[in-house]
Order: sequence, then C-alpha cells, then structure tokens
Amino acid sequence: MRGLLSASIAAIILASPTASLCAADKPAQTQASEPAAEKRAITSHVLTTAKGAKLPYAATAGTLLLKDKQGKPGASLFYVAYTVAPKAGERRPVTFFYNGGPGSSSIWLHMASFAPVRVPVDVGKQGGAMPHLAPNPDSLLDTTDMVFLDAVGTGYSRALDPQGGKPYWGNDQDAAAFTQAIRRYVEINNRWLSPKYLFGESYGTTRSAMVSYRLIDSGVPVDGVILMSSILNFAQRAPGLDRMDINYLPSYAATAWYHDKVDRGTGLEAHVARARQFAQGPYAAALAKGQDIGAQERESVIAQMASLTGLSPDYLRQADLHVPPDRFRKELLRDRGAVTGGFDTRFTGSEGDNAADTAQSDPADDAISGAIIANFSAYLAHDLAYAPEGDYVVNTPTLFPVWDWSHMPPGGPRQNAMANVAIDLSAAMRRAPQMRVLSLSGYYDLSTPFFATEFDLAHLYLPPALRSNLISRNYASGHMLYLDGKTFNDVTRDVRGFIRAKAD
Repeated sequence: MRGLLSASIAAIILASPTASLCAADKPAQTQASEPAAEKRAITSHVLTTAKGAKLPYAATAGTLLLKDKQGKPGASLFYVAYTVAPKAGERRPVTFFYNGGPGSSSIWLHMASFAPVRVPVDVGKQGGAMPHLAPNPDSLLDTTDMVFLDAVGTGYSRALDPQGGKPYWGNDQDAAAFTQAIRRYVEINNRWLSPKYLFGESYGTTRSAMVSYRLIDSGVPVDGVILMSSILNFAQRAPGLDRMDINYLPSYAATAWYHDKVDRGTGLEAHVARARQFAQGPYAAALAKGQDIGAQERESVIAQMASLTGLSPDYLRQADLHVPPDRFRKELLRDRGAVTGGFDTRFTGSEGDNAADTAQSDPADDAISGAIIANFSAYLAHDLAYAPEGDYVVNTPTLFPVWDWSHMPPGGPRQNAMANVAIDLSAAMRRAPQMRVLSLSGYYDLSTPFFATEFDLAHLYLPPALRSNLISRNYASGHMLYLDGKTFNDVTRDVRGFIRAKAD
C-alpha cells in the first residue's frame, strides 16, 4: 500500500468529500474528464508546537500543470502545501514528500507523520475506537515548509493526454513528472533560493534517487534527500540470486525477538547484530554452495538460523534454508494461530486456514487503512476547503503490471529491468557535494528490509570526502516509521536535526 504494491492488492478508492466511499471494484479515475487549469484553495491555520509556541501557517491544496514533450498540457498533479511566512531575511527550507507503490498516493505520509495535523495510529493500540485527526505538535513545520505530492494516476492527479497515464507510468517517466512538478512549484512560489529537500518512502526513495540527479542536472540545487524504508537496487531481487534471502534474515531475527520466539536476554540490537554477522558470513557462504554444501555445514547453519529466527530446524531443513517473507510470516506464530504483518511484523492477525503455507493477509494494512482514509476525506472538505472533481484515488494497483521498469541511469547504459537507482543517488552526491542523505529504516519491515538498504548504501562507492554526507538510522519499527509513538518522536528528532544542521 504505502510501499511496494503487489499486483494482487485490490484498488482502494476514496470518494470526494461530497460523495460516499466508492466501491473497491470501481475503476480508478486516472484521467481527467476535461482539461484542467492550475487551481488553489488557501486556508489559514495556527499550530501550537510541542514547546507551546503559536505558529501561524497557510495550507494550500491545488494542482500543478505538467506539460508533455510538445509543450502541451499532459497531466494535472495534485498537492497540499503547508507554509509559514518567513521572518525578515529568512529562507525557510521546503521539503517535498511522496509515498511509493508505484501506484500509491501520499495520503499515508500526509495523514500519519509530519504534517500540522495527524491521525495518531499506533502499533501499540491495535483494536479499540478509530483514532481521529488531531493537531500535531511535533510537526516538522517549525523547521521546514512541506509539500505533499500525489503521482499521476493517484490522489487527484490526472492525466490530460489522450493516451491516459502511460506517458507517466514508468521509472524514468515518473521521475521526469516529479522533477517537472517540483520545478513548477518552485517557480510559481518563488522558492528558487530556499533550501530544498526530498522525502520519499519506499518506492518514493527510488523516485528520490532519480529526481535528485535530474533536479541538480537541470540547475535546481538539492540540499538533502531523506530516504524512508528504501528500495534502491531492484537487481537484488532478480530470480536465481541469494541476496534477498540474506537481506531478510536480520529482519526475521528482529521479528522473532519481538514476538518472544528466541532468547531475548541480549537485547534487540545485539540480537540483530548477531543476525547481520551470520547472514553475511556463514549463511551467505552456505547459500553460495547450493546443493554442494556438506551435511555437517548445512546442519550447523540450520542450528544457527533456528536460534536467530525462531523457526524450527525441521522447517528449515524442509525449506532448504530458503524462507520467503510470506512463509516466514505464516510459520513464526503458527503455534499461536497467528500471522504477522509484512509492512510491520509487530502487527498480528488471524486467518481462516492456519495450515496454509503462506500468509494471505497483512494485519499491518488492516489496522491503519480505514482510520487514515476516513479522516482524510473529512479533512480535505472541512479544513482545506478543497472542492475536487471526481474521486481521490488512494491506490492504483493496475499501475504495477503496466509500469515501465527500465531505467537510463546517468551515463547509461539503459537498464531494461531490475533498475539500480543507487547509481543515480551516487551521481547526484558527486555532482552536488553539498547534498546530504539521511537513510531511515525499520527492523520490522519485510517490504524493504533494512539490511538490503545497508548493502546498497555501502555500494555507492563515494570518495572518502563525501561519505560523511551519508547518515543512516535504524529503528525498532516497521515500514512506516511513524506508526508508534516512540519511533515517531525519534524519527522526527532525527529529520529535524538533519534539516537544521544545514541551516547551522
């Protein structure tokens, strides 16, 4: 949903504030019914910060017109911006936010994280009454202006081209659209001299890597890139490779520790550190040998793997050391009749068939979706006074199977599939040595496992002088790092410090 979409996930469509919730099987409205012009609805608000200060701000809900290669209107991109009037001589930073998919709107980051209002969903409060939208005293608005952008085919972003959204549905096509949208926002709001940050979650990090280079290459400086729950190198997921087995194992170990399926005496960090060493060492060596591994080494690896992941030695023998995420989620708590979440393995739920091989649902999705979608619908109408045409498209799963996964990295050659955009990020950091990168990952995320991100960032091949520009933080959280109070506070502190460090 927020992250890498599966083609099997059903479309979720949120109706406009003047209509009821659309049926899930209604086709997503990804193309405008008539040509659109840029429009804006501006409202005034006041936020009381955590320190008790009153912070007046403007909220702008509107659209940005994107032009095609012939200079004709091609798409209308929806955004919501929160801005504070700068003090004399001040150049307030502006940060552009977006979720991933491909095919996800930015409702999740917008409604559950750093905006001036927030739906306080919390992993520690599963069940009970639905949380309601409330002022967010920990908002990043005291540090940066914020612009939340919806990709073409999601939210209220619509294609105007007769071809529909096809010109925007692909790695490079999407990156070009967001680059144009950001430049357009900067232009109409005269933010050329403002420090600029990109904040992407999941596939949004893929987008950020490409967009950062494109902006810099077009003469728009980027001061920082913030990556939350990253996927930068799709080649790690190619069939026949063992890298993703290695990447998942430390997250399996963290999950087993959380659910008390292993010895918790050493603490989470120490347990994860052991899993890292085992995954990169004995486990990687065993997988590399394949069927030629000796019986004694195989049994040794099985024993170590069992002690780290909570899976039984018999199960690991039957699985031949390879345990995909959906099998792990089903097997770990099978004795309790429970399945773990995928986006956040701390969440648990039950399924009708406890004997099934793989998990068929994601309790993490189920726990938060309704609250965020319902609150957003009311917020847009009553607080932002935005009167849209048509439906707000939360997710468009149909984008996933038609997405153009090829990519032309800086300098080429074209990657026909399994793109590695870490190349783009590395090139951006070299082209703009002042640009810094903050990477944020969760131990309990099986959608974009943190160990895969650590591998990618270790292979940027930056010169020593630039390595201090790369900062990594891991948290005891899942894919959406803002779904529990402590992690949300820690992430907010780290992001605020990252942006303010540039100002200092």
